[in-house]
Amino acid sequence: MNTTRLQELVRAFKNVRVMAIGDIYLDENVFGRVTEVSLEAPIPVFEVLERRYNPGAAGNAACNAASLGGQVTMVGVIGKDANGGIVRREFEIRGVDTSGIVETDDRPTNTYGKLKAGGHNAPIQEVLRTDTPRPKMITGDLEAAVIEKIRATAPKVDAILIGDQVSATISDGVYAALMECARQYNLVTVADSRARAGYFKGVDIIKPNDREAGLAAGVEVQDEASLIQAGRFLLERAQNVIITRGPEGMTLFSRDGSIEHVPIRPVRAVDVTGAGDTAAATMVLAMACGASLREIAELANTAAGIAVTQPGVVTVSNEELLASIGGPEGPDKLKSPEQLKILVDRLKRDGKKVVWTNGCFDILHAGHITYLMRAKQEGDVLVVGMNTDASVRAIKGPSRPVIPQEDRALVLSALECVDFIVFFDEPTPIRLLELLRPDVYAKGGDYTLDTLVQEERRLVESYGGRIALIPGQEGRSTTRIIQRISGS
Repeated sequence: MNTTRLQELVRAFKNVRVMAIGDIYLDENVFGRVTEVSLEAPIPVFEVLERRYNPGAAGNAACNAASLGGQVTMVGVIGKDANGGIVRREFEIRGVDTSGIVETDDRPTNTYGKLKAGGHNAPIQEVLRTDTPRPKMITGDLEAAVIEKIRATAPKVDAILIGDQVSATISDGVYAALMECARQYNLVTVADSRARAGYFKGVDIIKPNDREAGLAAGVEVQDEASLIQAGRFLLERAQNVIITRGPEGMTLFSRDGSIEHVPIRPVRAVDVTGAGDTAAATMVLAMACGASLREIAELANTAAGIAVTQPGVVTVSNEELLASIGGPEGPDKLKSPEQLKILVDRLKRDGKKVVWTNGCFDILHAGHITYLMRAKQEGDVLVVGMNTDASVRAIKGPSRPVIPQEDRALVLSALECVDFIVFFDEPTPIRLLELLRPDVYAKGGDYTLDTLVQEERRLVESYGGRIALIPGQEGRSTTRIIQRISGS
């Protein structure tokens, strides 16, 4: 991976103008708790605490393209109803131009809802899903109105991103207009389709996952041979094919007949919902910037890898992608300060309490484990600052650390209670505390408020943070382990 080249491409995303077109959904997430059983019927009473909305389907791909830096205009259909107003507002909040959206009286805004209950020491879980009737393909005046929006938007963009989730917007007439405009204005085209990947003849890239590719080719993709069969089938229709394969990465089928596998860096997948939209958005931006097929896949892999580590449908920002490309090598939990800043800010916006602690963690032992588990109990997310080898030597002497920093980070990342790790080289973590402003600063019980580094204490208390002193376990330390091994 040429890091410098990939970062140059990501920075250039901000110059790309995109027409996103396809099925628009409103995703509605309702959070609450079940408080009692109804007196009117034997059903639970769901007390609503919060509602969150975001555009779904092609709308999510459009929002990702905008978050990644593109200038995006959405073309599609919504109903003249309350949910149509909500989805339009959510597009505008995310920086997507809604001038290409057509409103209609004859169908509701496609809406997909999840009711999630939990809290008060109970895990959050879905209790009900809702949906609107499956929409039919647009025809007549509605189709003509969408085609008019396409022709008005095409001269102002560099690329077309097609999202075909429920096959209700990309009609034969709409697709013909898209490809005509692509040829006339020399526009990049990327298509993503849930059920008819083989339909999009002539696009620059078709991006199905392995199941969708098999569905189009009439095979079940379960090994290398069936994967190649599906890819070659699609290559007879599209200029290039990129089949996404989850943790297996992506397989590229190029017009010149070459086949290449691009692995993904292993990550902790929390929720894969919407990751395909993130990948498609990255692909269209990268291709418009002149990236090679390999570079397109590397960037899309990285962006999707960021998306799946977060719960729910999320957008990935240009800054997140840049930071991830330039991030440290090692386990997925190991982040650069820049990556961590973005993640912590997002977690705080979502109402999560962030706990910080730091140390050498050389020869991990039971005392460390107990301490970290208790630190995690002080909040929702535990960030561990780890002293680099150089800073450990400065603190402990030339014979330490016993375990190099890369290995220490790998071992620590295997702990469920640890969410993120960051290296620091300075005598104290004051710079990172100032950058991240954690809600809780956890320290070992051998400290008191008066024996802490007072500069750290003043900083944490100045922004309203709390210091938690965690009791240690007597007699358990790396130094004692080394002494026992050496017989000293």
